[in-house]
Amino acid sequence: MPLDIVTNTTMPLPVQQACATKLLAVKTPYLIHSIPATKKYLPRNSGRTLRFIRYNTLSTATVPLGDSGVMPPPTTLSNVFIDATPSWYGQYLILNEQVELQHQDPVLNEATIQLGVSMRKSEDELMRNMMAATATSIDCVGGANGDTPTEITDSDISVIIAMLAGNDAHTILDSIEGANKFGTAPIAASFFGLCHSDLTVDLRTVSGFVTTENYPNQNGVLRSEFGAAQNIRFLYSSAGSKSPSASAAGATVYDIFVCGMEAIACVEQDGASAKFIYRDPMYDTALALNATVGYKFAQVPVILNDEWVIKLRATLNV
Repeated sequence: MPLDIVTNTTMPLPVQQACATKLLAVKTPYLIHSIPATKKYLPRNSGRTLRFIRYNTLSTATVPLGDSGVMPPPTTLSNVFIDATPSWYGQYLILNEQVELQHQDPVLNEATIQLGVSMRKSEDELMRNMMAATATSIDCVGGANGDTPTEITDSDISVIIAMLAGNDAHTILDSIEGANKFGTAPIAASFFGLCHSDLTVDLRTVSGFVTTENYPNQNGVLRSEFGAAQNIRFLYSSAGSKSPSASAAGATVYDIFVCGMEAIACVEQDGASAKFIYRDPMYDTALALNATVGYKFAQVPVILNDEWVIKLRATLNV
């Protein structure tokens, strides 16, 4: 009678496989759309809406009072209200207790990491979608691809900078002084330009464009920063805004959000800006079968000044 011999081929499959102790990196885009945003909090127990107030500038006084003693008409103050009401968002996973007890991977730890990534991506997408829907829109017209809009060019960037400067928008980033280093160039005080990673090919061809490796100083350069042209420093992400088949020729149209200081804001509910929620299986059913893990947050993106953020629409030069 043959003996039952335990060999590698009769061992259960999980035992035959060795798992690397470190899990592989997960595809995560650069989260760029909230970088220029001013962060504000709706205080606890203060209602559902945070109201921003901006006073309009007064006219100048260029007419002499003269010597008649007659009082000139008074001027008046006026203001603008911008209301922001946060909404609530969340997502969760259900994990069976046996998975936590028997699985070789640290499933709960990985679930926590992935939920964190999902939350930050959700925040980024909310800000991106808000600007795509409400920001002032300008088409690129200086390119040569024959589409509407065209690819981005130096002249298109000049138009945007002139518009922002004419609206008294302030730059966000300080200038970077030139240095006696081969191939480098000084960088002017700049607005932020937020774009899709597909546009990096065309940006390289823009006249005067300087990639980050050619900055004279690397201090303060963001990981998501691609380079600068005139008074705009461009950040890129694979989660940038784009609209397939939206051009006159049916090509994908890409949105480039150019922001000045205090142009946009992210309003979070104080005490609920980011909550991680874990429920042990003990609190599930009578048999304590499943655990839950999730996140919840309350916020709203808002444009504070329509004149200080512009959406530049471009296609690719293909």
